[in-house]
Amino acid sequence: MNRKIMKLMGLFLCVALIGLGQQSSFAEASQNHPITEVTVFHAGSLSGPFQKAAEAYEKSHPDIKIILEGSGSREAARKVTELKRPCDVVASADYETIDNLMMPEYAKFNIFFARNKTVVAFTDKSKYANEITSDNWYDILSRPDVQYGHTDPNLDPGGYRAVLTLQLAEKYYLKQGLYQELVNNFHESNTINDGKTIKEMLNSGRLDYFFFYESSAKQGGYRYITLPVELDFSSLDYANYYKQATLTLNGKKTGNSEQVYGQPIIYGLTLVNNAPHPKEALQFIHFLLTDGQKYLNDAGFISMNPLVRTGELPYIPAELKDLIKPLKQ
Repeated sequence: MNRKIMKLMGLFLCVALIGLGQQSSFAEASQNHPITEVTVFHAGSLSGPFQKAAEAYEKSHPDIKIILEGSGSREAARKVTELKRPCDVVASADYETIDNLMMPEYAKFNIFFARNKTVVAFTDKSKYANEITSDNWYDILSRPDVQYGHTDPNLDPGGYRAVLTLQLAEKYYLKQGLYQELVNNFHESNTINDGKTIKEMLNSGRLDYFFFYESSAKQGGYRYITLPVELDFSSLDYANYYKQATLTLNGKKTGNSEQVYGQPIIYGLTLVNNAPHPKEALQFIHFLLTDGQKYLNDAGFISMNPLVRTGELPYIPAELKDLIKPLKQ
């Protein structure tokens, strides 16, 4: 055989062996450093900023994969408490969801980390789109030819906040019977929890108006009107005013009921008791409360310093103690 050909064959063989060795090394490295999946059940309104935060975090932590699952906040909590699904972190659009459905059996602390406000969203195809304002919205939503919607109050705080807004509107505008008039014009088929369905119905004109958080309306690219501060649950200064509105929901256990009251919109975050990956989950929570805050701000949330109630401070893990301040009560 030609010496040149033999040399080339030997060279190819060496390259092949080196390649096999590298593949073996990669396989060993993969086995030695497996990917850890941190599962986060969160409010649907957090989907945009949490996705961006997760992508940024994974770039600097290649051994971590953040598994995000958005839904209504109450539904997110029930995945843990009723369906017993493994989960590391729960983030709710209403801190009271964690209080009422998870603590103390499934969570030991509740970090307040962001705020928001309720708005009425619509599109160019909505009836009276060029007529509705922050002053006449309740009149528009009362008209028989208008279809307005919100999420399910038993699954999502955005849903019960929409109903509480309607209650407060009667008090604020001093119009007796307004709440019932608005409720009578609401069609149960417009109780919608799926974001894609909401978007399709609004964009097609089958649905005229929908109660959203401002951050969700901005991210969805909708037109929207803001409500008076007395009705939008955005201000801590109006906490007592908001409490005038109340609604009965399904309780912690099947067959029980639970009373919710109007409260400022404050998002809550917790590490689930017996989380599959507590160390990695706490590292991601730390990121969310520091560098990750910019993604919330960009999405239209109202930023706030992370707070917990004084009684929960002893339960805050060491990894977070430098970030969390006590809530002044």
